[in-house]
Amino acid sequence: MKDINHEQVVRSIFSKRNSNGTLKNRESSSVEFKQSYNRNNGVKYAKTMSAYANNHDGYIIFGVTDSPRNVIGLTNNNFDNLNQEKFTDVLNSYFAPSIEWDMGTIIVDDKKVGWIYAEEAEQKPVVAQKSNEGEKIVPGDIFYRYKARSEKIKYAEITKIIQDRIDRERESLLKLMEVIRKSGTANLGIVNYNNGKMSTPYGVDVTFERKLVTQVLRKAKFIKEGSFNETEGIPVLKVTGNIDLAEEVPVPEGIPDETHPYIQKQLAEKLGITTQELYALIWYFKMKESRKYHLEITTSANSKTHKFSNFALQFLREKLKELSDNPEEFEQIKKAYKDRNK
Repeated sequence: MKDINHEQVVRSIFSKRNSNGTLKNRESSSVEFKQSYNRNNGVKYAKTMSAYANNHDGYIIFGVTDSPRNVIGLTNNNFDNLNQEKFTDVLNSYFAPSIEWDMGTIIVDDKKVGWIYAEEAEQKPVVAQKSNEGEKIVPGDIFYRYKARSEKIKYAEITKIIQDRIDRERESLLKLMEVIRKSGTANLGIVNYNNGKMSTPYGVDVTFERKLVTQVLRKAKFIKEGSFNETEGIPVLKVTGNIDLAEEVPVPEGIPDETHPYIQKQLAEKLGITTQELYALIWYFKMKESRKYHLEITTSANSKTHKFSNFALQFLREKLKELSDNPEEFEQIKKAYKDRNK
């Protein structure tokens, strides 16, 4: 999350007034006003946040009438009682990659005003994963913030997103080549973890099992995603692709009760920890964002169950083994989870 003084930014929006007290600031590519916060409109807010994430960033501000733009404040406790974990689940179930967000309140004209902030996505575009008839969302939709509207992205903007990604990759490649040139490294092999091939300095590509790479990387010094340290020696391996050294597993397919057999209480019992400690670990390692660990099952119109796989059990066992050597880190994780809504 970017280091932004949100209170200062939001207050600046309210600083410019007309003579009658109404706000001069209109809705824009980074601001949207809402008269109130409605807990049933999570998907609507998620759609706007995805549009912000695909442009720059932006705020949804609650407690301001639309026309004229008067500050009326929040009239109930719905916003104060917003469950951030559940709201994040809504975001992640409808859009991917995940959207970084924050929320808070300020006092304006002796009235409480709420805000939700969506950060610009590092990996664009943010894409809809499932449909919602009410908000006219279908899988594959990409929304973009145009002035005061969140709309499906147009050709010019999607082209710019693609070009920006190409430019970043080109810049990373140039940095890599510059590091190689400065270090004088002639014999450099590049491991592509996605397709299981290693290119050698001698023009020969070697193919190998991905599981073998995991075993090697656990014991070898490696550089991930083009990040180099020029002061601590020349890297032995350059690794590309997404890797998970804790456990390299496919996404489980099949009957949910078989692929994800554990509810959270059962998982905690298997690990020999409390449910609160389990919640902290799941939150800290963002396990609900990966289907190989977590599956959300709708049991009724207003009820959902969180199920976890054997891969999740294995992953957490390894993490708990690591944390047993560093109990202070485990305490910090639990404290961060406890304080996450403050």
